[in-house]
Parts: sequence; C-alpha cells; structure tokens
Amino acid sequence: MTRISSLLKLVIPILVAFHVGLQFNLLFFRSGSGGSGGGHYRIDTDDCIDCSDLSQRDTYAYTASNSHINVDDIKQPSYLKWSTKKPRIPHNWTYATPILFHTDLQNITMFVNAATKVFPPDPNKTIIVHYHMQHNAGTSFYIIARQFTVATRACWQTSKHCSVSYDEEVEADNIRDNYRQHGLQYISYEYMLPPRFPLPFVSESAREGLFFTTIMRNPMNRLITWARSKRYTPHQRGAPPENFWNDVNGKSGAYERENLNVRWLSGALERITEDHVNIAKCRLQLFDLVIVDTTYDAAVNDVVCPLNNWQGSTFCNSTNSRGEHKSKKINPFNETDSHFVGAWIERLRPSFELYDYARILSYVQLKERGVKDIPEMSEVPSYIDTLERYTDLKLNTPKESLVTLKNIDRFHPPKEFCDNLKKVWGSNVDEVPYIYGIGALDPQ
Repeated sequence: MTRISSLLKLVIPILVAFHVGLQFNLLFFRSGSGGSGGGHYRIDTDDCIDCSDLSQRDTYAYTASNSHINVDDIKQPSYLKWSTKKPRIPHNWTYATPILFHTDLQNITMFVNAATKVFPPDPNKTIIVHYHMQHNAGTSFYIIARQFTVATRACWQTSKHCSVSYDEEVEADNIRDNYRQHGLQYISYEYMLPPRFPLPFVSESAREGLFFTTIMRNPMNRLITWARSKRYTPHQRGAPPENFWNDVNGKSGAYERENLNVRWLSGALERITEDHVNIAKCRLQLFDLVIVDTTYDAAVNDVVCPLNNWQGSTFCNSTNSRGEHKSKKINPFNETDSHFVGAWIERLRPSFELYDYARILSYVQLKERGVKDIPEMSEVPSYIDTLERYTDLKLNTPKESLVTLKNIDRFHPPKEFCDNLKKVWGSNVDEVPYIYGIGALDPQ
C-alpha cells in the first residue's frame, strides 16, 4: 500500500488537473456533439468495447413500434450486446415461495380468500416493482414493505418470480399473476439487467397496476457500506484491508465490480462508455419514483406508503424525519491515504454522473406528486463535493455544471437515443432472458 500511495501522490494531481482543468463540465456533458440531451462528446475509440459495431449505430434498423424486433436479424450496436448463452428451462417451471421471503401472517389472513386460497386482485392496490442495486438501501426498503404485505427481498428466476420473458407484456402478466395467486405485492429485481431487458416497462398496458421504484445512493456512501461488511476486518482503525480494494477492483462473475450502479442499469460487462451511462439514464426516466439518500424519508412516507394506505408507528409514519440518515459508525476511509481514495473517486466518476441525474429526477418526481417537505438539493456536483471532502483539493464549479433544475437539460440523455431504446424494450420477442445473479436459471 505504501508503494501504491507514493505512486499515486505523483499521478493523482496530474489526473485531477487533466479532468478538472481541461474537461471540467463533468464526464458526459462536453460540448460539440449535437443531440437533444445537452452537449455530449464524441466517442473515443480507445474507450469502446467494439468500435467497429458502435460506428454503425446510426444505421441500426428499428421496426415499427407495434411489431417485434428480431435482434438476430439486425446489426446490433455494441451497447446492446449480451451473452449468447440461453437459460435451461425446467420442465416443471412454476412459482415457488421465495427463500428470501417474509410476511406477517395476520396480513395474509386479511386478504386471502379462505375458500379459494386465491388472493383476489384489488383495483385499489398497487404492486410495487423495485430495482435493488447492491448497497443502495434496497434491504431497508424491503423491510418496510414486508411489514404490510407479501414481499420478496430478491425475486428468483428459478422460482418464476421474475425474468420469465424479454416481452414486457408477458413479464408484467407474470408479476400480476403472482399477486393474484400468491399475494406477492412487492417484488424486487436484484441483478444486472441485460441491455434489452425491459425494466421498467414502457407501454401503459404493461405498466398497469404496477409502480416502479429504485434507490440510488451517493457512490462513496455505497462504497463505505460495502467496506463495513463483516468480511473486511480492518488492519487498523478506520481503514479497510487490502483484500477489500482487491475485491472492488475485481470481478463478480461476469462483470467488473466498480461503478456497479451504471453497470447494472446498462448491462455493461466490460469498459463503461458514454452509451452505457445514457442507457442507465434512459432507464431512470422510466421509474415512477427514483429515490436518493436525501429524499428517502420523504419518498417513503409521502409517496410509497400512501399507495396502498400503509400506516404504522415505526414505518409509514408522517411524523418521521425528512433528512438524510447519517451513520454514526466510523468511516472506513478516514485512515486511508487521500491520494488512494481520490483515485477511486475519479474512477467512480460515471457513477457520480448518474447519481446527480438521479438526484434531479427524484426532486422533480416528488414535486410533481405534491410532496412539500422535500430536503434541499445540493447544487454542487457529487463528484466535486466528494473529492473535496476526501482530498486537499478545492475546486470551483462553473454555473453551467451545477446540479439544478435550471441545468436539467445538460443532465438529460439524448432524447433520440432513449426513444430508440424504448422501441427495443417495448418490442422484444417472448423469450426467457439469460441473466447473471441470484436465483438465475442455469445455462443450457
């Protein structure tokens, strides 16, 4: 670690000066590229997974919006590529009670029909479909839901809870059937999404009766939670051991671990490109409610709980606080070399970019739903704020780079890019997706 720190003391000032001084307008908002989503820079061919395919993006042949796209018959841009493996479908593939499952038996009794053992659909009830990215408060969200309804912490493809089809209508029907037959009213997807997989759903018919949510934390806070895991016993007070950084820098199965939020929302298995960040942003736009650290309490108490009239003393209480929850535990990076932490902040820059967009969306969505007591949103880009907190750098943020509603167009992904993705997501054929993650079907 000493050798690494010495090297970084030379590298980091140069690296930061390069990015902050010459390309300060944040990672994906540089001028000179056109498009309706603000200034997006041209793709650097050194940053592409497969630039020969990416260069053909403008010739991508989309079919009419009401027909299915056979992706095997068209030339795919690299950002839509996924594993060629196919899942092995069990001959008795049916619903099974989730392993990570909890419900209050009294609540079960209240809405199960004793005669038919069927959970009758209630037009006044809303099914919550949550997308849980690791270490982004998804477990806390699940703990709230399970107090009031049948909930699964992570949906399993093997148990037919989710991921039964690329076709959003088929996938939606499976979710609604699981509610009608088994009372499953809160379902949580917890794995990297294949680029073509439609979540959230696009069409109104597929979205009917469903409410899509996701939570995104500051990338540094997410890293801190990860470092506090019991498997990483500190060698010294407040500092994670070397095996933690090796894990962060390594792989989890098929994909890299760093920048997980961007990777999981876009399906980026290898190096992250501008397209991957834009895919992630396009998905975020489709969620009914994007929740971030600072808006968590307001979003839960004023939007999520009233959906199904959930009321309680500990959860879903209108008198609960509305501020960001700050942990009293020791920050595991307090004793870590600031140059080393600074290097990781730089490496997580795509995630900071996505987080700032999530902050704006969350604020806008809460205002549109009539929430009045919304915590104030910091205008400082999260990347800059985090860099200043963990290093000795002091940086000035240009007005055009501030995270404000006035600058929202600079944070939006290109509209045409998202429209094309929606055509793909809404036009998939009915086939079972191959996924990487907990509860996935084995490959053929």
